[in-house]
Amino acid sequence: MQIMFSGLTPTSRQRKFCEGFLFFPIRHLRKYGNHIFRQYGRHAGVKTLLDMQLGMPGNNDRYAEEIQRCIADKAAPETAKVMLKLEEFYTQVQASAGSLPGLYLDFSDLIIHFYREVSIYHNVILRNMKQELQPAGRSKKREPEGEPAQEHINKLYKVVKEFVLQSKTMLSVLEDVARKENYLPGEQYLRHIMELMSGIRQMNHHQQHLCQLLKKWGADKNLHMQQTYYN
Repeated sequence: MQIMFSGLTPTSRQRKFCEGFLFFPIRHLRKYGNHIFRQYGRHAGVKTLLDMQLGMPGNNDRYAEEIQRCIADKAAPETAKVMLKLEEFYTQVQASAGSLPGLYLDFSDLIIHFYREVSIYHNVILRNMKQELQPAGRSKKREPEGEPAQEHINKLYKVVKEFVLQSKTMLSVLEDVARKENYLPGEQYLRHIMELMSGIRQMNHHQQHLCQLLKKWGADKNLHMQQTYYN
């Protein structure tokens, strides 16, 4: 059993809580943030629960702001950089199509396919996600209640995770090509491949961070639903 209320100062919590009583019915009250509670078990996990602020609009706003910031500052810009590197490498491969038909056939379809995946992810998935998470007054796509459902958050998590897996597959193919001796026509090709691989790794790092934010948000919502159900 946990007893909590907010808005009190540390020096007055015992007196205010027991106001109106002729005796102190509850002792050893603790203050954490704006909350007062009495912990009956050593490992009750009250502070963890308060940290999450389950079910409070501020918690959803916090996650939405973190995800928006992740997309705007890192996830989207790094994805755009990979698109540019793919365009540059494809142009170079096309230029060698006549003298190196094997190289062109191996890379042409692969680069085009991956470029389309990156483009859709950047221009559709990330853009829509960012718009959905804007404050209600700034986004027409935001639901009236302003709070994405757990099912939708889990769906977004799966989409981002799938893109990360696709990028890792592309990275493995490029690494395999870079290891083959005498396969590439010159050092400039190897340099472009190495730069492309570096860009994909950097891009994946930020998409994985986005995955973690979505996963944690969904887990917090799930825990809140369980707490609501059992209470």
